[in-house]
Amino acid sequence: MSELKRGGARKISNTDEPRRLPRTGAWLLYLLPLPMLIGSLIALFKDGKASVALGAGVAFAVVMLAATLIRKGSEIESQALKRKIVRRASTVPYKLLGIATLGVGIFIGALLGSGESLLMSLLLGGVASLGGLLVYGLDPARTAPDAPAIGVTSEEVLEILNEADNKIQAIEAARARIHNVELKDRLRNIITGVREIMGIVEEDPRDLRRARKFLRTYLDGAQRVTEGYADSHKYGQESSELESNFRNVLTTIETVIGEQKQKLLENNLTELDVQIEVLQLQLEKEGV
Repeated sequence: MSELKRGGARKISNTDEPRRLPRTGAWLLYLLPLPMLIGSLIALFKDGKASVALGAGVAFAVVMLAATLIRKGSEIESQALKRKIVRRASTVPYKLLGIATLGVGIFIGALLGSGESLLMSLLLGGVASLGGLLVYGLDPARTAPDAPAIGVTSEEVLEILNEADNKIQAIEAARARIHNVELKDRLRNIITGVREIMGIVEEDPRDLRRARKFLRTYLDGAQRVTEGYADSHKYGQESSELESNFRNVLTTIETVIGEQKQKLLENNLTELDVQIEVLQLQLEKEGV
């Protein structure tokens, strides 16, 4: 398949290894300013140095803000790296702001809280920012291709994939409440099939046009019917007729998933739309 420019989304080669984020995240930064808080309380209540207490208190608040910004930036990057789709660069460079804020906080703490000289305080603030840069890095430079060759942006692709992932998690949660082994196994295979379809779209976002209805409308119906059947067990309302209807729906779901994957590979859209419409009607009529 030839490589086309994609409207805000492109495929990342499987050989590209995403940079691993530090395991510590930014939680260590929440521990860093604790001595400032303690020093502020000591300066205020024991030594009676209100100005020193104020300086240490401000430094504590600023470093806590830096930790929050860096943590948010790291979480955004981590979420983006879970997908092979490249997202547009965030309009807010959270990690960069956090690293700069960290340096400011340490500078204030050294100058006003510890009474260091201006030069030493600047040096300590710079070292803190450099350390934050080395540990957490900058926000990834992510640019979106300019030509909307597939008619969607990376944000739209990621939004639909994330919505589908949430629906799969809901189906998995409902599956855990079903005791029939056969039905649990069939649901597991359905979940696997849906993830394979998501993988096809992730590998080539151009396929989103053909999979959009499946990942939104149809998968939403599959979630509702599975949760409804699981709830019937919870409230003791299960019956042979209900189980038979659910089996019929699962059979149709399995068929549509197989055809969805095949049609995506064949780039055939019309026949697949007809199959999905048939399934929607069945979901409405089975009463599951």
